[in-house]
Amino acid sequence: MKIERIGFNQQAVVVLGAGATRGASFVALKEKQGKALPPLDTDFFTQTQRLSQAKPKELLGGLIENTVDIFGKNFKLTMEGFLTHIEHLSIVYEDYKLTGRPAENPYPAIRAQFLQVLAALLDEAIGREPKCVFHEALVKSLSSQDMIISFNYDWLIDYALKIHGSQKWNSRKGYGVNVFVQKKKAKGTEYWAWVNPVSGQKEYPNQSITLLKMHGAMNWFPVPTDRKSTPRLQLRIRWWHQKGNLKFEIVPPQWNKPIHSGIYQRIWRKARSTLAEVKALIFIGYSLPETDLPAQSLLMVDAVKSQGIFPLELLVIVNPNQEARKRIRQVLLGRINGKTRIMTFDFFEQFSNFLGKNE
Repeated sequence: MKIERIGFNQQAVVVLGAGATRGASFVALKEKQGKALPPLDTDFFTQTQRLSQAKPKELLGGLIENTVDIFGKNFKLTMEGFLTHIEHLSIVYEDYKLTGRPAENPYPAIRAQFLQVLAALLDEAIGREPKCVFHEALVKSLSSQDMIISFNYDWLIDYALKIHGSQKWNSRKGYGVNVFVQKKKAKGTEYWAWVNPVSGQKEYPNQSITLLKMHGAMNWFPVPTDRKSTPRLQLRIRWWHQKGNLKFEIVPPQWNKPIHSGIYQRIWRKARSTLAEVKALIFIGYSLPETDLPAQSLLMVDAVKSQGIFPLELLVIVNPNQEARKRIRQVLLGRINGKTRIMTFDFFEQFSNFLGKNE
């Protein structure tokens, strides 16, 4: 990563949270127009109310009706809170089937309904060819040695790499896991490749930025869980509703996250090994939630293992929330010493301006 203002030019890991997408340059206009915004964990239901009529009415109407039935009219729920409740209600339903109840457990369908609304909301709030000057500046500052760890489900950073990842983004190698590179299932891999604006040809450089989607993504097809074969990722060309429900591969925002097997195990292992050695960490819009124990452990374990060996030279935190900044610093305490340069910014725009024009 190159930051000319401070003379920095070393390998870095950039960690993206929901605030990075919410802080995109196109969001301000949407907010002025009263349109749906990329959701945060705390305002998902607020943003869903702004969905246009272009989205299937039955999706949103059914979700709100079910939520009111379960939690009451004045519910205040985060995404994680909602899904965690639904998860446990489903377990209780199966454990204590009482006389007079329907034979079928209703909660899996409610959970699936929630995820379909989430997909519709992200599609409308972000768009299918999103252009963000802040993500553009970030990608242009990176080298093929850098890694992006994204906890987001959206495709905004993928699209920035597709458009601005000149000679440093390879969609065949960059996702940290095996992807399809031949025949019909490789169409998505080709779609997300960088296209040379001069020749118009898709290019696949030998070295690539690594993009690890820690919780999956809406532009991934579901990955089979067959343990007999190596998981292989099929990327989507269309990730929006057309006919029927959309199929995608994500780890839902609930307390119990299935990340210890299949494709996620490979992604998390790769993140862990790089985090243990990298000397520069950039957090953009990521709050390191207290309830996300896997993410905290990802950083804490490596901090202990690397204490005194790989101290951080640079730590950047882009987040207006003081408590979130404090949590990140606390988790990384074992890797911070008197020589660590710590920089904080409230908003992505500020950090983007600080990066300047790195080409």
